[in-house]
Amino acid sequence: MVARARPAKSKKKPLLASHQRSWLWGRNLVQETIAGGRWRIHELYLADDVVAEATACLAQVQASGLKPTRASRTRLTQLCGAQDHQGYVARVGEYPYVTVEALRAEARAPVLWLILDGVQDPFNLGAMLRSAEVFGVDGVFLGAQGQAGVNSLAARSSAGAVNRLGIARVENLSSLIGVLRREAVVRVVGTSVDGDYALDACDLTGPSALVIGNEATGLSPEVAAACNMLAKIPQAGALNSLNAAAAAAVCLYEVQRQRRQDVSMWGVPASPSRAP
Repeated sequence: MVARARPAKSKKKPLLASHQRSWLWGRNLVQETIAGGRWRIHELYLADDVVAEATACLAQVQASGLKPTRASRTRLTQLCGAQDHQGYVARVGEYPYVTVEALRAEARAPVLWLILDGVQDPFNLGAMLRSAEVFGVDGVFLGAQGQAGVNSLAARSSAGAVNRLGIARVENLSSLIGVLRREAVVRVVGTSVDGDYALDACDLTGPSALVIGNEATGLSPEVAAACNMLAKIPQAGALNSLNAAAAAAVCLYEVQRQRRQDVSMWGVPASPSRAP
């Protein structure tokens, strides 16, 4: 019996892009990350043909004490595994989540929080975080199980909002909701196509938290039961739901619409709610 020769092992080193969670790329995202000073950058690469538009970035880098490495655009593509890096690539550490206590302590009045229950698509997560920053959310709570976390894909989809928002990961969202209702007297509104109330019939001018669920199954039963109420977005079309990220944007806009209107109102009528 003749033994078969084993194939020779490849001596090629794997691309660093096999660890894409460690890499950020794109001019705006990298510059936002540098300016934010929160998400630690271990290595910064700039394409050797990036000159004029990198001036502000280089000034920020020098202030942070980080030394950028110049490399070809081909090398940058190898590092991050993408061609749309625009000449900016950074290797970062773990995303710096904050604590629940820190989010509660830093919140403004009236507080607005966003709670995400089982959102699995990092692009959806990033889009929600972008809307959260645009509409003035004080902090975002992410479930720790079955929930996408902040990685390079979510960061890019957020347009850099991950560097401007406080984001916490929570083991038990239903318990968190109970604490927010009891201790912070926050009205927690879960979103559901089977909601009991139309979103614009809910008073969101006071301390509020919006809860968005999984893209396919919505809120988990435990989280839904913990909310003050379940609300739905009024719709005129035949489809029965919106994309989760689009729904989050609509809900957050409704909060701001009510609060802007409330500034010029003598009082706000009560709206449907279970007791806090």
